[in-house]
Order: sequence, then structure tokens, then C-alpha cells
Amino acid sequence: MAPVATELATLRALSFRISSTATAQLPQHVPAISASLSTCRTLLSSTQTSNAKTSSEASVAVHKFRTLLSTLLQDRTIQGRWSAIVLIKAAIEVGGWETLQKSLPWVRGLLAILTKPDPPISKKLCLITLTRIFMLTRDYPTLIREITTPSLPGLVQSGLQLANSNASTGLLLTVLECFSELLPRHPTIFRPHLKHIRPLLCRLVAPTPSTNLSKDDAPVAITTEVSDAARRLLVQLPCCAPKGASSEEWENALRTTIGGVHRIADRVFRAVLEDWQSTVREAPANGHTLGGEVQDLEDDYLSLPPWSGIFAGSERLVGLLQLVKQYLESSTPNAVTLRVGVVMDLITRLLSLTIPSSGSKSFQNTVRINNQVSKEERENLWLVLPGVHVATIELLLAMTHRLQASTIAIDTLVVDQLVWVFASEKDNVQVRTACYSAIATLLERSGVALPKASIDSLVSLMRTCCDDLLPSETITSVVKDTPGQAKSKGNSQAQGTANADSFLGAKAAADPNASYTGLKNAAYGLLPVLFSHVRAQYFSDSLRARLDRTAVLIQHKDAMLASVLNPPPSKRFGKPAASILPLMARSFQGDMDIEGLLRPRLPVIRLGTQDAELEEDEEEDDVMEEDEALEDTAQENGTFVGQELDDLLETAGQTDVVMRDSAAKDASPPEDVVTEESTQSDTTSKRPLTADTPPSPAKRVRFGETEYNGPTSMPPAANLAVLPVERTEPTEVPATSDFTLTSTASAIPDLPEPGEGGDDSDDDDDVVPLVFGQDSDDESE
Repeated sequence: MAPVATELATLRALSFRISSTATAQLPQHVPAISASLSTCRTLLSSTQTSNAKTSSEASVAVHKFRTLLSTLLQDRTIQGRWSAIVLIKAAIEVGGWETLQKSLPWVRGLLAILTKPDPPISKKLCLITLTRIFMLTRDYPTLIREITTPSLPGLVQSGLQLANSNASTGLLLTVLECFSELLPRHPTIFRPHLKHIRPLLCRLVAPTPSTNLSKDDAPVAITTEVSDAARRLLVQLPCCAPKGASSEEWENALRTTIGGVHRIADRVFRAVLEDWQSTVREAPANGHTLGGEVQDLEDDYLSLPPWSGIFAGSERLVGLLQLVKQYLESSTPNAVTLRVGVVMDLITRLLSLTIPSSGSKSFQNTVRINNQVSKEERENLWLVLPGVHVATIELLLAMTHRLQASTIAIDTLVVDQLVWVFASEKDNVQVRTACYSAIATLLERSGVALPKASIDSLVSLMRTCCDDLLPSETITSVVKDTPGQAKSKGNSQAQGTANADSFLGAKAAADPNASYTGLKNAAYGLLPVLFSHVRAQYFSDSLRARLDRTAVLIQHKDAMLASVLNPPPSKRFGKPAASILPLMARSFQGDMDIEGLLRPRLPVIRLGTQDAELEEDEEEDDVMEEDEALEDTAQENGTFVGQELDDLLETAGQTDVVMRDSAAKDASPPEDVVTEESTQSDTTSKRPLTADTPPSPAKRVRFGETEYNGPTSMPPAANLAVLPVERTEPTEVPATSDFTLTSTASAIPDLPEPGEGGDDSDDDDDVVPLVFGQDSDDESE
């Protein structure tokens, strides 16, 4: 693709800016120039030809830009060389293969800068730029042969010289990180330099700054970042083994490191007599008398520097445990064999020894003491033991993540060991954090399969987890008198004196654990796992209520959701257990997860004005159809609708229709009420009952006479809705009848009271018997 004219103009402008700016002021312009180079990506990465005029101009502009960078790289000033390094790095990133294949002169200039007395920042940028160039040539065999193979040995030698010299910590860290990136991709080039790389790394992987030995020729202070980078590089050295031997070399290195950990533990734990017995290693002989300070002057396993003192020994032990962890976490070029039993034997040994508890009845107060060791060393061991346990739990987590489901069979044993350590050292913040993370990982993969005994052993850990998540209460310090002082004052009971500063509004002491965010995060991640991966029937009522209350108070959505999805079993038959679903719905209104749980299949409710108007039109159409049906029925029966409505309003205004129907069954109907329909019941078929047919008077509830005579609470007649009666089989009514069966038949005319308008002897003949369960039109016998 032909370069864009704007890119050509931009590249010319950048070249002019570089050439016209003074070298001393060029570093201030480098950031803007580097940012503008990204707009020239097409121009720098395209192949330049001399066929067209535009291509020729582009070739001249690109050549001029590269020449300027090469000139700056050989500049006499530090500012010029620093600017060249940064611009070369930016050009390599955007130039692609076209710029990369012409970068050999730049590589030689960058290697020369490493031998010059430039500041550490320039050498650091130079190492990063060279590493990036060698990484980009990995996909092109031709460029590897032309650029990487002849230039990479010079980088390794220069990096070793910088690392062995009194270089700054940042420069040493950069050298180690560059080697870690390049060694797995070019192992044959690094192979001749292993004899110089290994001693450097052994000095950095497990530093002992607390050693009591003389440090006349000690290097610069080793930080945690430098130690981590050294461990990442050391575990990759087996890649440089001859072809086919890298796997065996990795296995031997791991076995040697684990042996070194046991050797250091033999010295650090000499103040106690361990009950642990190894299944893969012989117990060391301890027949000689122990004296003096614990130390290790010669390391036969890893050739590490000597150390002296219990604190230095614990630092060396923690460093080697982190090295074993790095072996498990790092990837290998070939398949390797990992002996899980060897690693678990080491973990079991380190977790078996815990700090003796103060309670005399505790099982953990049975540690056997070695009388040959001083009390000071034994107390120092209790001080450094939590740090060793934290490193051991991190090693356990690394093995769990690496092997996944291959170690599920030992989860029950591991849970018991963690509970053992937690019960003894739960006052330590780091130990609690490590235990929370490890228990959460183990429960996520095998929590449902754990027996109830293992879950019961975690009750103390669960309660402590809730306490760490909830805000701590303010404790008011109260000074109490001793029983002797109270007696001397004439008081029968000890009295307490409040702190005087509390009356002045002094601020309460801050929680020391509040600033440790790792503890909060670990406990926060464990809480939802307890709900979702532990059987609900294993929790007691008090523990489940404590977990639910904690989740609600800290507004932990995941924990509350897990609690709702895994409710506790009901204690009563047919009655569900209490749930925190209402609290969760109120706390997280509008959340998609919660809304999906509350209303999974709720139909759509349309509230638009258009839909409302459609519904009103449909109702009006139904009302019009009903009115037309009433008019047709009235015309067929020869009755005017308006007259019927007037009669209905008059009747409704006087008394309740339902009460009249119920009370009328005891009264004798007048003679004009008897219609031909009732007399012709023998010849007329039974009127069918439908859902729309109003109930007959025979099926209505009987009301008392006092209720009939009392005032009614019927609403005004104007608010009553007249519902039509749909008949499935209409019956012809003679015109001579005064009372016709129409839609207004529910308005029964006034009936005389019992005893009026006739003899008592004729009541039995005139009254129609009402039989429950039958229609009033049935034939009476």
C-alpha cells in the first residue's frame, strides 16, 4: 500500500524537529516525537521502491530519519544517546519487519552503550530495547541468524558484568528480567554462561540480611523484587540442558531444593523434638551435643552463602520455600514428573510444629522441648514460626492450583492441618489471611464431599472470619482495683475507675488489622464459598445466623446470593426456613442478578398510553354490544327499555334486591305474579344453568328477620352496573303476562308481608316449595 501523504509530511516534520533542536534540549522533545511516530506506522513498515515519485520521496524521508537516530546513538553527550535509545525503541515498535531487518547497526550501538559510563537509567533503557528487538526477531529465522545469534552473547556478558558490579537495584532487576525473557527462547546461547549465572542467582534467591556473619564484601541490599526475579530465572536454568535432558534436570533441581529445605529445618527446629516422621527421607542423626548459635556455614545442596542466627535461618528457610513454590508455578518446555509425596512430606513436617498454646488442657501444648537449646532460642523460634507457616501455606496453594483435581484425595488431611495451625496462631494476621485463602480454595473444589467432622472443625475459623469482616467495637479501658486495694478502701467488691481521658472525647485507638487489606480480601472471598460449597445441614442454627448477619451487615452481594440459593434445611415439616431474600432485594434494587432471581418468568406489563386507549375502546365496544342485546331482548318481549330502567332505579332505591329475594320465599306471592311460564313447567324443558346465569332464589343464603328490617348499606342506584343475562335457550313468553323474564328480572316487584292479602289456608297452595340444589323452575310435586 502506498504511504499516505500526511504520514510523509509528519515524518519530515519529525526529522526536522530532531535535527534543529539542540542536543541538550532534545530529551524534553522526545516524548512528543515518540507519540507522533505512531501516526507513521504505514510509512515505516512499508517496503520502499523507486518506481514512483512518491515512493522515492518516502524512501528518502525514512532513510533520513534512520540516519538521524544512528547519529544520535553515537553522540558524545549523554542526552543525545538517551534520546536515541528512546526513539529507536519507538521506531522498532511501529516499524515492523521492514524496520527490524535494518536494526543491526542500532543493536551494535546499543551494546556499546552498556560498556560506557552512562547513568543507570540509560543502561536500563538500553537493556529493555535490546530485549525487545531480540524478542521480535523470534518469528523470523533469517533475522535470528543475522541479528540475534551474533549479538545476544554480548548482551549476556554485559548484563553479568552489570549484575556483579555494585549496580543499583533497578539495574540489577532489569538484567534479571531480561534474562528471564530471553533464556527460554534462546537456551543454547545461554548455556555457556551458566557457570556465571548460577552463583549470581544463588546469592539472590534466599537472602539472609539478619545473619550475624561479617559483611565486608556484601553486595547491595537485596529487595523482594530482586529475589523474586532471581527465583524466576533460576527455575528456568534446566531449559539450557542438552536436548532431551531438560526434564530430568528440572526434577533433580526440585529434589535438591526440597532437600535443602529439610536441611535448614533441621537446624532451625533444633529447639524442639519433632514428632514428625518422614516417609521419603531418613531422620538426621542428632547424637552430638548442641551448643552455640544455630548456623550453616557450608551448604552442600545449593551452594548458598553461609548464615548464622535463628532469624537468618528462618529467612533462608522462607526463601527456599518460595523457590520450591516457583518450581511448581513456572511452566516447563517439556513434560516433567512431579512427586507429590515428596512435596506433601515437606508441607506436613512444617505444619506439624506449632506454637504451644497457653491452655493447659490443649492438645497443642504437648511440644517436647530440647533441653540442650537455650530458652532464648526457643522463644525466638516461636517468633519466626508464623512466617514459616505462611510460606508453607503459599506452597500448598501453588501445588493445589498446579495439580487441580489430582490432589483432591488429600484435601481432608490438608484441612485438618490448616485447622491445627489456625487454632494455635490465629492471633497472627498473616496466618489468618493464608488460612482463609487456602480453605476457600479447598472448599471450592471438594467442599461438598467433605465429611461433617471436617466442617465442624472449621467452626472457629468461620466465626473468626465473621469477626474480621465486621467493624471492631470500641473498647473502653477501665482500671480496676485489686482485691487488696478494694478491701483497704472499705468496699466489699472491687470497684473500677474509668479512664479520665475518655471524658475528654479522646479518639479510640484504631484497629491494627484495619490497615491490612489482605486480611479483609481473604475473609471477603471466603464468606460466599462457605454458603455455596458447604452442605447447609452441616451448619448449626447459630452459625448460619452469624454468617447471614455478617453478609447483610457488610452488604456482600455474592454471599447473600449464595445464602438465598442454598437455604438452610427446615426444622419443621412443611414450613420453609427463614431467608434473607427480602433484605437482599431491598439492598440491591435494580441489580440484574437479583432481579433475575426475584422475577424469573414475570410477564410483560404494558403501561403505555396507546395500550390503555386500546383497552378503553374494547370496553366501550363491549358495553355497546350489551346495550344492543338489551334493546333486542326488550323489543322481542314488547317492553320499552327506558321503562324497565325506571322501574329498576325505583326498586333499587327502596331496598336491597338480594334481601328481597331471600325474604320473599316465606311470603305468599300475589295472583298476578304467577305467569304462564310457571304453569307450563310440565311442557317446557328445564332452563339450563350457565356461568353467566344468576343464582336462583332457592340457592341464596337465608337472612334473619332483624337484618331484613334493619337499614341497608347498599350504594346509590346510580352506581350499580346492570349486567345482562345470556340465555342459551330463550323461551317464548305470552304477551298477557305482567311479569316477563328479561334482563331486568332481578328487580322483583314488591311482595306483601306474610299474613296480608289472603287467607292463611291458601298459603300452602300458593307458595312454591324451594328445594336446595334444584332450580326454581323445576316441576313441584
